[in-house]
Amino acid sequence: PAVGACATTVISIDTAIETIQSGKAKVMIAGSVDDFTEEMTVEFANMGATSNSVEEFARGRTPSEMCRPCTSTRNGFMEGHGAGIVTLMSASAAIEFGAPIYGIIAMSGTATDKQGQSVPAPGKGVLTSAREACDSILPSRLLNFDYRRRQMQRQLSALEAWKQEELADLADMVNGPSDTVDLSMMGYAKQIEEEYIQQRRSLQDTWGSKFWKGKPSISPLRGSLAVWGLTADDIGLASFHGTSTVANDKNESDVLNAQLCHLGRTPGHVVPVVCQKWLTGHPKGPAASFMLNGVIQSLRTGLIPGNRNADNIGKELEANEYALYLSKSIQTSGIKAGLIKSFGFGQVGGELLVVHSDYLFATLAKEQLDKYNIKLQKRNTK
Repeated sequence: PAVGACATTVISIDTAIETIQSGKAKVMIAGSVDDFTEEMTVEFANMGATSNSVEEFARGRTPSEMCRPCTSTRNGFMEGHGAGIVTLMSASAAIEFGAPIYGIIAMSGTATDKQGQSVPAPGKGVLTSAREACDSILPSRLLNFDYRRRQMQRQLSALEAWKQEELADLADMVNGPSDTVDLSMMGYAKQIEEEYIQQRRSLQDTWGSKFWKGKPSISPLRGSLAVWGLTADDIGLASFHGTSTVANDKNESDVLNAQLCHLGRTPGHVVPVVCQKWLTGHPKGPAASFMLNGVIQSLRTGLIPGNRNADNIGKELEANEYALYLSKSIQTSGIKAGLIKSFGFGQVGGELLVVHSDYLFATLAKEQLDKYNIKLQKRNTK
């Protein structure tokens, strides 16, 4: 609760990712759990956040209809509870272990607008994932996949030349008996190889995933998409926190629309919105765990689930030209990336960008991919 109850999962995933990227761990377990308690239920009812069953029955609503995200009659969420756990690995570790890779967490971010225990009026801090300070109308060349590849290959060639020069110079560095010279040269050669590997990894990180960091002209969301050669047009769905409260659903729609507009998504190219709390209810801790699981299923199947209770979309949401509020499921030919939003208490919000695992497999040589698939098959069989 100290970090914003409903955003707990995103914050734990964000921490786990930073731990892996720092080199402190190869594998992390992240997620959260909560239970259905009387105290919390009463508090939510007192603040008017939950659906009032007495009033809903009086209107002729059945229990299955009482959570209606993004509709004109939305009036609070239904309580839910449960757990959601995700196993996170570096790509190299997952490939080495032969672990199944269901998706890529391309971006994780949190925003704390204010820390407090007041009624959770919706914050818009996650807008900052699209922040950009552009001094020119020209897009950064760093966003171009081919440009980055050329720069990396050029610097890798220079690094390879350095390695060969250092190995060639070893003979002039070592003097003494032949057996001592051989041992010394082997030791120095090992040091050179270790330096080479370290610098090679640094170059791959710089041009592969870190090129946008610290660049005010490239937003985290745009940069994270560009890592995989994607743009805002490639976001295939948006999984909403979608609590069915009057304030949240409008706020969340506004945030998504503003982000996509700022990132230059093609006008008319709408993003299907997923609001799964009509079915699951609203757990607090694992809310985003449920959502992440749903997005991964959509990436793997191409199926975008509809909100069965979306009987009449709120008129105020028409202003959001990029959001498409589905009432029925649709089968697509494939989804490249999905965006997840989670809003918590104390003005704390979280956001995840999930990219299809095929984009990782596409970076592997055929020999690497075949070796990985053999390990994966053995794991599946076992």
